[in-house]
Amino acid sequence: MPTVNLSSQRINKAEAGSKPYELRDTKLPGFILRVQPTGRKTFYCEYARGKRVKIGVFTQISLANARERAREVLADAFTGGDPAFVLRKRRQAITYKDFLDKHYLPWSDVNHTVPRQTRNLLYKNFEEFMTKKISSITLAEVERWRVKMLKTSKSNDTLNRKLGVFRSSFNKAVEWDIIASNPLVKMKMLRSDGNEIVRYLSVDEERSLVLTVYRREEMARAKRVIANRWRRERNYPLLPDLHDQRFIDHMRPMIILALNTGMRKSEIFKLKWRNVDFGLKQVTVEAKIAKSKKVRHIPLNADALRCLKDWKEENNYPIYVFESKSGKPFNNVQKAWSGILKDAKIEGFRWHDMRHHFASKLVMAGVSLNTVRELLGHSNYKMTLRYAHLSPGHKADAVALLEH
Repeated sequence: MPTVNLSSQRINKAEAGSKPYELRDTKLPGFILRVQPTGRKTFYCEYARGKRVKIGVFTQISLANARERAREVLADAFTGGDPAFVLRKRRQAITYKDFLDKHYLPWSDVNHTVPRQTRNLLYKNFEEFMTKKISSITLAEVERWRVKMLKTSKSNDTLNRKLGVFRSSFNKAVEWDIIASNPLVKMKMLRSDGNEIVRYLSVDEERSLVLTVYRREEMARAKRVIANRWRRERNYPLLPDLHDQRFIDHMRPMIILALNTGMRKSEIFKLKWRNVDFGLKQVTVEAKIAKSKKVRHIPLNADALRCLKDWKEENNYPIYVFESKSGKPFNNVQKAWSGILKDAKIEGFRWHDMRHHFASKLVMAGVSLNTVRELLGHSNYKMTLRYAHLSPGHKADAVALLEH
């Protein structure tokens, strides 16, 4: 059995073979990575000859957490305990907060497209369960929580989304042998209240948004002239003249891309140049960053295509289309976005609503709901049906089929 330094880089490079094989860690004797022909990589800890316990699957648990758990297993064995029994009891004794911090959220950071939203939703809405042992949380307790939430005027759809995330965390706890069964598996979702409003821009609002974005850039150029005049008078080094640049920053191309492709914010943040095909005039959303975990291709209209070409000529980053000053993808543009909405006098409109705006314009132009579903990457048709009422005559056409 090969002995190597089990680093994240080494684990990522471990390729699947025709048979399972194992890699032993040089830093921690007994710490093992098993690689299956399917490519699945699992951490184990061998605490005695022929005796081992499963730690977890790579990507579901970080290398650092897996190594720390292996140390705990070896410590139990050294003191004469049964590590397998102790590990099961210890897992069942942990609180829901411990489960989140040590297991679920590290996995979410790797596997969810917007892990911060998952983290915030669970901590903000399920605080009363944090100090409870995860194995002791019952369906009755969660039902009482739901009744309490309904009394505070929470909509059925909102509660269903929150409970869906909460229930998913318990599914992982079962998968990782932390609890025997999911206490929420029998919980029925509330009937949809059908009150979800699809927010899209009116013609005047869309014009105002676009004009505000351009006006924002002109104001920045004017301010730069004034700043350089001040610096020149004091013999300070001058800042770059923004009149020589097509864009002052990333906001205009991001907004144009969102309005004309319906891409999610996280998909725009993580878009790579290799997935922009100017020849085919399309962008590809990779499966690993898509919410549905399925690849999709989105055609670029003239506005989006011209904007991306101009952006590339001026900001040809090595990997990502949009990079922050640190060289990494953006994770937040809320401050700039809020300022743009305020100046444009647009209320009740989120960044995500640009996705609704894209879909709504397509439907109102007569594009089929199935095509819209494919462009948006919806995992099921139900998500797309929220735009059905915008289709011109979609019900009238159906009823017209009954005419003689």
